[in-house]
Amino acid sequence: MQATGVTPEQLAEQMGRFMAVAMRNAQSQIFHVVEDLELSMTQLKILHILDGADRELTPSALAQFVGLSPAATGRAVDALVRAGIVARRDDDADRRVKRLALTQTGVDVVARISQARVAALAEVVSQLDADQREALAAALAPLLSDSPTEPGCPIAPRQEDP
Repeated sequence: MQATGVTPEQLAEQMGRFMAVAMRNAQSQIFHVVEDLELSMTQLKILHILDGADRELTPSALAQFVGLSPAATGRAVDALVRAGIVARRDDDADRRVKRLALTQTGVDVVARISQARVAALAEVVSQLDADQREALAAALAPLLSDSPTEPGCPIAPRQEDP
């Protein structure tokens, strides 16, 4: 492989600019979906957290991930439960504990949002010719090969200031 002289920092800067362009294009499509579904930004965040979680979350754990009070998080979850997007059930070992997970409708909602994001990315990369798309795919392959098939929660819980 021939060295290009591009440092990791320079490449990270270029990738950051690419992500900004891609997200700017994706935002309008994603926001249309979010508006159609009448979701708040907090609810959108909850959907992505539950989608990325490797287990059902308790309301208090979800509140930590969202970074809101348990009461505010609970109100957002209540609306998602009423809409059939999130399921809330009693814990098998302790009925006082509730467990939250996406329903099939919730999975479909997240898929719809992801499809809007992919469609926007397709518009961005459509500006490349076939050889450039092939080169980009080859460059991304080693970065994506270590991606877990079952990701854990994608957002770390907020830490309280000491």
